[in-house]
Amino acid sequence: MSRFSQLIKELEDLQQQDIRSSAKVFSITATLSTRLQELLTSVENFNKSLPESRITKEEFIKRYGNYNNAYAAYQKAYGIKCQRGWKYFLKAIEGLSPPVSLEERIDKLEETVKILVKILIEN
Repeated sequence: MSRFSQLIKELEDLQQQDIRSSAKVFSITATLSTRLQELLTSVENFNKSLPESRITKEEFIKRYGNYNNAYAAYQKAYGIKCQRGWKYFLKAIEGLSPPVSLEERIDKLEETVKILVKILIEN
């Protein structure tokens, strides 16, 4: 086999390897994209964990601990201002979805990273 034929054969082999590698990258990207969409949907559902228009004082105490924490979370997320008291606060936030705390966002991000790493390792 001549030197020229050998180079052509090597180039063809490299091209086949490149095609296989591209297919693997495409497959991993498609899998990650699908999984990321599922995660985003679950985050949206998590944000709707409290009913938007019928949030009660008890639900806020369970979620945030007290009035001050609940007010601070909504003020930071939406910039609301109202008179002090549950009655005024509940009226001011009517129709707003609950903000996600930093801890919840970090937990969700850690879970997402673990899932994405697992997908990458499997592929």
